[in-house]
Amino acid sequence: MIVQDWKRFHDVLGEKALLLSESIAATTPKAMLRKDYWQLYQSLKNMASGRPEAKGNHGVITAMILDAEGRIQAHLHPADNPMGLPFTPRNRLEQEFYEQAMSTRTPIVLSSDSFSKTGFQEGVVPLFSDQKYLGVVRVRLSIAQLYEKATSTAILILALIFCFVIIGSALGTIVSRRMVKPLTAVTQGLEAVGRGEMTEFSPIPIKERDEIGRLSVTFNQIMAELAEKKMLEEEIAMNEKLVALGRITAGVAHEVNNPLAGLLNCIDTLRKHPNDKDLIDRYLPVIDQGLHRIKEIVHNLLVGLKIEGGDESISIQRIDKLHDLIAAESGDKNIDFIWENNTDQNLHIPGKTEQIVCNLLKNAVEIVADGGTVICNLHQSGPFLIIEVSDNGPGIPSNIRSKLFDPFFTTKPDGTGLGLWIIYRLVQSMEGIIEIKSEEGQGTTFHVAIPVITKKAA
Repeated sequence: MIVQDWKRFHDVLGEKALLLSESIAATTPKAMLRKDYWQLYQSLKNMASGRPEAKGNHGVITAMILDAEGRIQAHLHPADNPMGLPFTPRNRLEQEFYEQAMSTRTPIVLSSDSFSKTGFQEGVVPLFSDQKYLGVVRVRLSIAQLYEKATSTAILILALIFCFVIIGSALGTIVSRRMVKPLTAVTQGLEAVGRGEMTEFSPIPIKERDEIGRLSVTFNQIMAELAEKKMLEEEIAMNEKLVALGRITAGVAHEVNNPLAGLLNCIDTLRKHPNDKDLIDRYLPVIDQGLHRIKEIVHNLLVGLKIEGGDESISIQRIDKLHDLIAAESGDKNIDFIWENNTDQNLHIPGKTEQIVCNLLKNAVEIVADGGTVICNLHQSGPFLIIEVSDNGPGIPSNIRSKLFDPFFTTKPDGTGLGLWIIYRLVQSMEGIIEIKSEEGQGTTFHVAIPVITKKAA
């Protein structure tokens, strides 16, 4: 217990020394650049005078500010350490501390590591101005009070042990009986820890304020903290499950809404023209394709498959069917929809490409105003399928362009922020590339390159 308390107090004192050094270092660079040595000295003096030992604080042994060459800029004892002269260590230990202090570029704590009144803890903070190294601040605190406190505690504990040994020889039976009951409760508590039943722990009743009583108090505190930790872990686990469920729900809603609006427009058109065979022949395949797409998305999400999963290969001709689906998505908007597919008709592409094109086109249709233009251009460049979706919408502000592919980032009031994130993950899963070119007021172009396979006709 003494050793543990000593180490703990020792570390706390080191942190205090470091905090004092940092408080001085906050204003020192400006004063050094101005060569205001009086202010540097006043900073050290005010720091030391604000910690009188009479108030129970640990005394400041020394404090100094050295420049990058090791010359004294200010010292708590200026008579013995004149300003402007190189700092001279008095012994080998001081030389080692000096070298460590001058070589460090991060705040550190130097310790004498001696259990004596002459021990100390020293906080060292390097000084920088515009990333230029200026010097170092050193503040050393005495551990004399810690030594005296630890010594008195050790004497007290040894005296108590001696007294209990003598008393225990006569009252061993009584003491042992008194010890058995609380220790049994402690054992039961430890068994509860092993079983993970922390929330069912009952505190040990405290009848007397002796050693066993204090042990019981400490044990009750430990058990209460462990019980609270267990409850927090359960709450965190539940919250993580709810967050995961929320993401799945948002993803389902986002992906299903992509084709759903177009399907509803198709159905509305057929309802208005039930006897138009051309419309029926045109929209029924679109509806069938959209419904199967929704079924596939919901199935994949519900069974827990990753977005990147799946190696299905489809013909490039299947992408052309998105033209009518997205055109219906525009609703009442008068949009000039330009579709350019200059790829080899024998080209086979990953099935996930369909979802990428659908999402990009849907975003473009939503962003352009009435009378706007959306262009979808597909062509080949070596082993890559190039997809370019352009619009003449308002463009993307430069301050949010780097966040577009972040999950749940959206500028739409009713958006989920998953569309572009899903596109990015799909492209990455196929080892492709996606880029954005946009200027405010000039529109936006998404450029996607995906590896593909060309199958020769038989």
